[in-house]
Amino acid sequence: MKTKTPNTLLQEKIDLLEFQRNQELLKLKRNTNTLVESLNPINLIKSGIEAITTSPNLKNGVGNTVLGVASGWAVKHLLFGKSKNPLKIMAGLALQTAVTDLTAKNADKIKSKGQQLLHHLLSRLNF
Repeated sequence: MKTKTPNTLLQEKIDLLEFQRNQELLKLKRNTNTLVESLNPINLIKSGIEAITTSPNLKNGVGNTVLGVASGWAVKHLLFGKSKNPLKIMAGLALQTAVTDLTAKNADKIKSKGQQLLHHLLSRLNF
């Protein structure tokens, strides 16, 4: 068996470390590319939409929030319109916030009552 010189042993260790460094560099580049691709705005939007459509709790929460915001906006515009009076604007914003909050918190009850009312109206009209 041939003994290795210290220079040969050192060179083998250097080669091994360079190989490991190159492997880790390739792995780092792949991870960086994956990260950059996942942070692409289009991919962020896609993943957000995917999360909303696949999660029933999140979908319900978003629906309730949309219902709350829409009802708050409608009440504000029905009662105050496009007023230029600063007091009316502030009162409209306060009312909109309150209605949005109440509607979002009680959306299931509101949906249930709305369905009952619609069913009652349709039964009276013989639909």
